[in-house]
Amino acid sequence: MNGTVSAEAPTVASLLSTGCAIVVGSEARSQHSVQVVQVAVLCVLCLTVIFGIVFLGCNLLLRAESMMALLARDRRPSKEMEVGIAGT
Repeated sequence: MNGTVSAEAPTVASLLSTGCAIVVGSEARSQHSVQVVQVAVLCVLCLTVIFGIVFLGCNLLLRAESMMALLARDRRPSKEMEVGIAGT
């Protein structure tokens, strides 16, 4: 009753500043979590593209090797041709 304010009684200004700090802090955490999610999604997409290129390249390489094997088999002279040449 002597006109002094006790240290334990919150004032309106202190309540508003605390409330603003909580809101700003949650927005900063929210923005940080959004950035973390964006980085994670970007990493997953990059890995998907890299693995897609690698597996597509391996598939094309295997197909090219099998086609080369078919061409090499076709280019060898047949045994009938050898018999015809040797019989003349």
